[in-house]
Amino acid sequence: MSDWLRRGAGVAAYLLLTSAAPAMAAHELPMTHAVALDSVAAEVAADLMSGEPFPARRPVVIPVPVPGDTLGLVTKHLVEGLRLRRIVVRLAARGATSPDLSSSNPNPESSESGAPPDSGSEPTAEGSPVRLDVQVDGSGVSYVRRVGRFPFGTKGYDRLAAIRANATLLDAKTGNVFWARSSTKHATDFVPKGDVQYVSSGSGKLNPPVPRGGGGRWLEPLIVVGVVAGLVVLFYSNSN
Repeated sequence: MSDWLRRGAGVAAYLLLTSAAPAMAAHELPMTHAVALDSVAAEVAADLMSGEPFPARRPVVIPVPVPGDTLGLVTKHLVEGLRLRRIVVRLAARGATSPDLSSSNPNPESSESGAPPDSGSEPTAEGSPVRLDVQVDGSGVSYVRRVGRFPFGTKGYDRLAAIRANATLLDAKTGNVFWARSSTKHATDFVPKGDVQYVSSGSGKLNPPVPRGGGGRWLEPLIVVGVVAGLVVLFYSNSN
């Protein structure tokens, strides 16, 4: 009988160790909250700039700060996307009258956007400017589900990063609207329990609470005892 007890205890220990193996094994670190949100912001900005084109050879003024864009991620990707289209971009204080940029220096290096100059020929600013009004209606990162580990404990959490924004392009002088559109994007991934502190690093106020697990701590010892006792009974009954 002592033989079966030792064998049953050994099998139980093996099961417990193998269930913890994924946590102990080396794994690729997940994105921080800021990086996860940045990837979604890039999709939102691309979506807002899709569809109807911007008026040719007219500089674009973006009033800042953009409401709701707490980390400035959507604004950054909009500026980068416009620069890739070789459009002159200027940032103006929100609420101020947009300047007439038709005679401004078209050199991208002098742009307040801070984006690096493009390689190749420089864009030229002609005609009156257009204004791109942007508002981020919702932006954030949250843990949406706790993922348990057999036979007990927490493996990690499912995470959601989402942004909802809208943009309106209008003539800076007349107020005539060229187009208006909105975009909602999200992305989900998995954050191991041991990486919860890491993904919050460098993400400012992006530090969502983790979901609470069900059951009390007193259940875990009972589960272990139950697993060991069940294995012992199983091996003993198979020997007869």
